[in-house]
Amino acid sequence: MRILPYGVAFALLASFTLPAQSTFSAKIVLENGTPMPTVPLIIPENTSRLVPGCAIYNVFGNGTVVYAINPYSRPYDPQTADQCSVKIQLKGYQTTIATLRNGGTVVLKRQGGEHEGSTVSMTALKAPDNARKAYEKGVAAATEKKWPNAQKELERAVEIYPEYAQAWSDLGEVYLQQNKSAEARTALEKARQADPKYMRPAVQLARLDLSENKFAEALELTNKAMEQNPIEFPNIFFYNAVANYSLRHFDEAEKSARRAVELDANGEIPRARHLLGILLAYKGDRDGAIQYMNKYLEMAPKAPDAAQVKQKIADLEARGPAKP
Repeated sequence: MRILPYGVAFALLASFTLPAQSTFSAKIVLENGTPMPTVPLIIPENTSRLVPGCAIYNVFGNGTVVYAINPYSRPYDPQTADQCSVKIQLKGYQTTIATLRNGGTVVLKRQGGEHEGSTVSMTALKAPDNARKAYEKGVAAATEKKWPNAQKELERAVEIYPEYAQAWSDLGEVYLQQNKSAEARTALEKARQADPKYMRPAVQLARLDLSENKFAEALELTNKAMEQNPIEFPNIFFYNAVANYSLRHFDEAEKSARRAVELDANGEIPRARHLLGILLAYKGDRDGAIQYMNKYLEMAPKAPDAAQVKQKIADLEARGPAKP
């Protein structure tokens, strides 16, 4: 258990009468379903009054967070009385800005690679202890980029429990990190077979298809995945847009690119803006193309193609607006 200090803003709490429920609890979990390797660091964000919105009482090893709202941080509103914006940091996982809510859950995504989404396969809940322990060791090794060790443990996990969709998915990613694309494809397909509702392997397979210029296969896969309404997986729509664009289905590509941008609230897919800019330029929408290309550069200023995109924007600006 980790106990964090209140901070200066809470010096007057002792003399303030709090609402009936003065403390709340939320849960932090990892996208792969493994236990917390260490207690995460949780930093309350300042409100418009420039003081922390809440105080963190306790953070337990199972991810449960007990917190209290700072009554001096904002006007009281019963609709948001349990809400607090925080920054969450944990080694091997993305720094996350999230809103704690009483009884709510925050999912932390791992660092590195593509941002495939954050759900847990139901097969993980049925994994026997020895398979789960091997899986956890594999994930820990992968977090440290110790790929051979990660491969060994994850292969052991799926050998013990062949229906372990998450282990197959992570094993596929470990194979990809070692340029073993054939083995990766087999592992990812086994993940899909084990749990068709688990979306992450579909994203990984689509990415693999596109990297191998298998555009028709990527299109078929993402079309099926989109039917499941994967709103937590904007990459599904982005990869669908790329496949459609590569096959010269420009209207469909634009529709999927717009959906990817709409769902990408955390700005994890800057390239979706770039692709949408390209599609709008093709359609003759100069202003729209410039807008999304500039947004791409704003989100990814050090992108390898930044110079080319800047030149494309300059060319579009030089043309002037379309004549009525």
